[in-house]
Amino acid sequence: MPLSSHKNKLWCIDTLAYRFYQRVMGKGRLLIWLYAVLLGGMSLPASANVDRLDEGVAMINNLVSSVQDIAKQQSTSTEIHDQTNRIIDQFFDYESVASFTIGPYWRKASPEQKQDYLKTFREVLIVQVANNFDYFRTLEYHHVNAANKGQDWIIIDGIIHDTTNTYPDAVISWRIRNIAGEPLTIFDLSVENVSMLITQKDENMAIIRQNKGNLDALIDLLRERSKDLRMARNDSGS
Repeated sequence: MPLSSHKNKLWCIDTLAYRFYQRVMGKGRLLIWLYAVLLGGMSLPASANVDRLDEGVAMINNLVSSVQDIAKQQSTSTEIHDQTNRIIDQFFDYESVASFTIGPYWRKASPEQKQDYLKTFREVLIVQVANNFDYFRTLEYHHVNAANKGQDWIIIDGIIHDTTNTYPDAVISWRIRNIAGEPLTIFDLSVENVSMLITQKDENMAIIRQNKGNLDALIDLLRERSKDLRMARNDSGS
């Protein structure tokens, strides 16, 4: 099939996926997800897990404060890009999160494909954040609860509130990986019980399957999306 036909099919799938986001979460929910994105081994004894609940709460509060500080500075797009990169490295096990979004195709991918996917997926994420950062300036986060989920996970619940009342309050749940001897890292965020990571995985897997298991088709789509997002940012003058 010609490359142009592949692209047409990919953009069709991409559009349907975006409409799914709008139906499930609405524009406000999608922006909250972008806000959050700025989102095995030996287990800890139960008592040690309990001791890390406060550490998890402090980490989320630190993440939110970091995003709010960037927003208050009226940073340029380039500055937001660099700062978002640092936030991802500080709070997330990025490779684990990114590899999860393509399921079994990660294990099948060549080393070159893995590096290309990690790079392109991250770039789209960061440019989306930069393009929508104005919305983050009016969002507030309020902690509600923290609890252990098994021995290797912590779930922290909170509420996102838009101070302009443009968007309704949203209940969010952070899923934090808690492995003995390792720093806590954010793995997923659910908005109104909809997992952002699983939703992204479903979208990516659909694209790969529509292209007969070709991971390069998804990587090409991500490159095109990153390019379009950058052009949209330049056209807006931000």
